[in-house]
Amino acid sequence: MLIEKDKRQEQSFRPSLNVEFDIFLQQQSQRFARENCLKIDFHCHDHNSDVPDELWGRILRLPETWLKTKKLVKLLKDNGSQVITITNHNNARSCWDLKAKGIDVLVAAEFTCFFPEYELFIHVLTYGFSPEQEVILNTKRQNVYDFLRYAAAEDLPVIMPHPLYFYTRNGKIDLSLFEKLAVMFARFEVLNGQRDLWQSVLTLNWVQSLSPEKILNFAKKHDLNPTDFAVDPYAPKVLTGGSDDHTGIFAGQSGSYLYIENLVERLETTPASELALEALKKGDIAPFGQVSENQKLNIALLDYFSQVVTKIKDPGLFRIMLHRGSTWDKVGCFVVSNVLLEMQKHKKTMKFFSFIHESLQGKKPNKLLKWQVSKDYRFCITQLEKIADSRKEGLEAFTDTTNLAIKDLFTHLNRLFAQRVESAIKDSKGIRLDSFSTEEITRKFEIPSQLTALFLGEGKRQDNMSNVRIGKLLDKLSFPILISLILAGSTLVSTRVLYQNRQFLNQFAQHLGKNQHSNRALYLTDTMLDKNGVSTSLSGKLKEIQRADLPVDFLICHADAKSAPHLHVVRPITEFEVHRYGEQKIRIPDLMEIANIFYAGGYDRIICSTEGPMAAVSLFIQQMFNVPSYFFMHTDWVDFIKHTTDLNQYERDRVRRLMRALYNRYDGVFVLNSEHKDWLTGHEMQLKEEKVFLTAHHTQPRDVGLHKVSKASIIPGANDDTPVLFIACRLSKEKGILDLPEIVERAKKRIPKLRIVVAGSGPAQEQLKQILPDAIFLGWQNKKQLAALYLSLDLFVFPSRFDTFGNVILEAFVHGMPAIAYNCKGPKDIIQHNKNGYLVDDIAGMSSKIIEYFLHSDIQRNMQKNALQRASEYQAEPIMQQFLQDMGLELPIMYNNQRTVA
Repeated sequence: MLIEKDKRQEQSFRPSLNVEFDIFLQQQSQRFARENCLKIDFHCHDHNSDVPDELWGRILRLPETWLKTKKLVKLLKDNGSQVITITNHNNARSCWDLKAKGIDVLVAAEFTCFFPEYELFIHVLTYGFSPEQEVILNTKRQNVYDFLRYAAAEDLPVIMPHPLYFYTRNGKIDLSLFEKLAVMFARFEVLNGQRDLWQSVLTLNWVQSLSPEKILNFAKKHDLNPTDFAVDPYAPKVLTGGSDDHTGIFAGQSGSYLYIENLVERLETTPASELALEALKKGDIAPFGQVSENQKLNIALLDYFSQVVTKIKDPGLFRIMLHRGSTWDKVGCFVVSNVLLEMQKHKKTMKFFSFIHESLQGKKPNKLLKWQVSKDYRFCITQLEKIADSRKEGLEAFTDTTNLAIKDLFTHLNRLFAQRVESAIKDSKGIRLDSFSTEEITRKFEIPSQLTALFLGEGKRQDNMSNVRIGKLLDKLSFPILISLILAGSTLVSTRVLYQNRQFLNQFAQHLGKNQHSNRALYLTDTMLDKNGVSTSLSGKLKEIQRADLPVDFLICHADAKSAPHLHVVRPITEFEVHRYGEQKIRIPDLMEIANIFYAGGYDRIICSTEGPMAAVSLFIQQMFNVPSYFFMHTDWVDFIKHTTDLNQYERDRVRRLMRALYNRYDGVFVLNSEHKDWLTGHEMQLKEEKVFLTAHHTQPRDVGLHKVSKASIIPGANDDTPVLFIACRLSKEKGILDLPEIVERAKKRIPKLRIVVAGSGPAQEQLKQILPDAIFLGWQNKKQLAALYLSLDLFVFPSRFDTFGNVILEAFVHGMPAIAYNCKGPKDIIQHNKNGYLVDDIAGMSSKIIEYFLHSDIQRNMQKNALQRASEYQAEPIMQQFLQDMGLELPIMYNNQRTVA
């Protein structure tokens, strides 16, 4: 379906959420006179939350927090809480301990209850129970209906926390769940300090939409009686807030104001905890605080991971194997536990993780430390000092400073990593990265002992690749890599857990008719401004996106390029050239920067166009945001290696398996020819047919002011009647250019005046010049120069068996130049044999058809006309329309009723 969307609304998705939630909080702040309000954080945890809901945490025997009760209480009071409560999972031990010490506390716990028909565990905050009631509540929580009915019968107030956040992905969750929750709960937590803003606003709008008529209809539909759950359908739902703090960083900074009439007088005779319980039952509550999207959770998880690294104990292989969970869960936990335990052997790394934890708690590193560490790591200490200092500047400043420091730390450590790798290469007696052949890289690909050494830092290692001293290098890299992994890991996990049910959130927003996520794709590529065919086609795609204002933005990594509409540019952490593979530079981007761009831009899917560093980034984004991901396949690397190396079948299969593993990670793969699609869905690659989409490159507008030039101006001694072949491509072996001498020689036997013009450059250029001495070599030509050549010469010859499309053929057609190519891959999908060109099987066939073309002027005229017609069938609108539809993107109205590709 075609939907016309307001672009400005798409681009302001997150800002609009902020505005909407800020208005709500401002309204709440004006509901009650502050002098008659008690301040409470309804949702926080300490060390007695020792059995986590997450399966991996239970397998690894990790508590949810190591925070001591005394420290949590102090933090709550420092942040203005007038009533203390602690909501640990399935127990109130901390509350009972405080009461035993004579401290006034509102007894509470966060019980994990089972929803049988959805096979789902949900949390229920419960308050004011006795020790005896706690025992019964823990037995009743095996069925949420029994639990809530008991709580209602005992007059125990409950709150549904973070209603749109669940600890597991569950395909059985649907809207009927929320219809039941509307009947079963009177109070909902709409402000959770650790949860995403989008979820909070969706929850707010949903709760506020629950009219008495809706609740009664839901009750009838699901055969539930609201009074069984102490729910009055005619009373407005109660909205609450809490920090959901587990680390002692954010406790008390989000919560609720409880209205108590004549508060000062009543406090003289009644404990604050009893007054809080009274207000909770009445529903006189106004949430306060803020959510910081994934930023707070990122900080909390970084603090948690820092403590895990230093405090994890060996869970034991036997225990892991016997624990409940899938084989993948058990293997994953075994690997993680062993990596973390080995990391504990790195004293420098352990100290730094301790410093991270202390800085997040507001404690600066020792002043002398900066001068004790090496110059490379002083930057890290400076960032930790900034984090610690920002604790005194308020929540917003602390959150912003810490997230910026995390990003800067990650960038600095990765630059340090790159510098040390470059230094090691320079020190290895002149060995350069570009001196490795494809054979060497492929054969050396499996180096498990080096990877082991990376994490262990000790032990035996295999033979070094070339003269680079791998062991010494890994010793230098272990610290920056390990710290970077934790920084990236905390960022990934903090966002992933919030969006693990993204598909359902989209459905929920659609049902609600509000706050629907913007429908936009971020397109990553390692090449855009380089001198190759992929860059040319991608540049054309960008121009069409800019022209039509399509919901796709490109992102490239480049040292000199400038951002433009629909184009993000990030600077490389490092870059290097591999001359053996042409003029393409390998640029390493900043992963965190791209993740921030994806998040801030409101994108909801990712595309990648090249198998280089951006492929790794795209998979990270896919996992981080739980979004659909797509790969646009320009190059058949298996075929490339077959044509450019002497690798045997076994070694080529290694590359094929790697490519298969990569492409299977994506939700869809775009291919440029039918042969490639059949190969990907066949037995060798085994991709599902519904995941492979056939697409094409589109033509670019012809320069209306362009005119023919004389052949004599290109070829000395030629005239307008001279028959001229033309080829434009990268001059490399896989392009089949070494077939040209024999092709031309055979054709010249019948057409002695035949000449050939070659445009392009590449590693086989000098060799081709030697074996084709009569050719005219023009070198690399820009777009305008190429257009003049297409317009002025006669027949495009393309002997490549490697190309997945053949953009140059389409460019020739745009200017009325027919083409001849081998009957394979991309060319055979573009060229219509004997109509606008020729498809042949071998050198002899190509020579024969060249002769036929030049001996028949009527064939030339017809083919030139048909080439122009064929080019018109590759217009941008229908191709881009299908491309967007295959990715599930909504289309601009201007793309309606356009033709599809022939």
